[in-house]
Amino acid sequence: MSSISIPETVDNPVKSLYCLLSAVLAFSTQDVIIKWISGDYPVHEIVLIRSCIAIFPILIIARFDGGLQSLRIRNISGHVVRSLVMFAAYTCFFLALSALPIAETTCLFFVAPIFITIISALFLGDKVQPGAWVAVFTGFLGVVIMLKPGSNLFDPAGFLAILSALFYAIASTITRKLGKTETGVSLAFSTTVMYIVFSMIVAFFLNSSSVGNESHPSMAFLFRAWRLPAQSDLIIFLGVGIVAATGFYFQSQAYRLARPSKIAPFEYIGVPLSVFWGYLIWKDMLDFQSLLGMLLIVGSGLYIFRGKKIFFKRFIK
Repeated sequence: MSSISIPETVDNPVKSLYCLLSAVLAFSTQDVIIKWISGDYPVHEIVLIRSCIAIFPILIIARFDGGLQSLRIRNISGHVVRSLVMFAAYTCFFLALSALPIAETTCLFFVAPIFITIISALFLGDKVQPGAWVAVFTGFLGVVIMLKPGSNLFDPAGFLAILSALFYAIASTITRKLGKTETGVSLAFSTTVMYIVFSMIVAFFLNSSSVGNESHPSMAFLFRAWRLPAQSDLIIFLGVGIVAATGFYFQSQAYRLARPSKIAPFEYIGVPLSVFWGYLIWKDMLDFQSLLGMLLIVGSGLYIFRGKKIFFKRFIK
């Protein structure tokens, strides 16, 4: 068994980019699978089973990424807080995903890099130019346009996607802090273990509660009764567990190897991916208002990073 390497404390943007792109592809695939089965199982059951399965691929990754010693946790409280915030982020996202088209859910979630920029400026010392603040406002304007408030097309599930983005931004910033002492595989492992714990807690309280609401897809996804997976669905759960494990690992590696503000814009690749999946599987078509909001959100996020010339020079070295 090889000895664990010391976690990198300097930026490695090239490796971080490769990790982030791998994570985006993995989680985009995961979103398709979860939306596909969201009408049959409660969200906490999907997260629980997915996480139980994901443990094993993560252990295999750990074996070849410095040995099982790479699972060592140095900052327990940091791992717990990060995992809780990540659990809240993805639960909100999955609830929104069950009610909204995958492209709209993904795009609303992609205000996360804007949140990351704000948090990085406040807590990591990143400098944000005045024009970037205008872009932040423009991005949030795009959110309002996509939500369609006051119209018959308005769906409150959109707020779940935005809340998910905020939680994700906070978790990404915590990941950067933890990356100074923790390995990527330890972050992935602890997150998966805590997902199991949090899912069981949620399942206990919801199954013990008499509350039930089937009037909205998101609420039905949250309060649906627990059921044993059908035999035909076991392969689906196995697949989503493996994909999730891959995504957890590469996501954790990406944000510990570079500042969030440097790699966040590349997460926007998930937007065209979601449009592709939505049309291919559900024949979803974006109306003009949704497309305009999407362009404002994506455009504002990319503008924020436009002036970081040093960043791009480091990537092409």
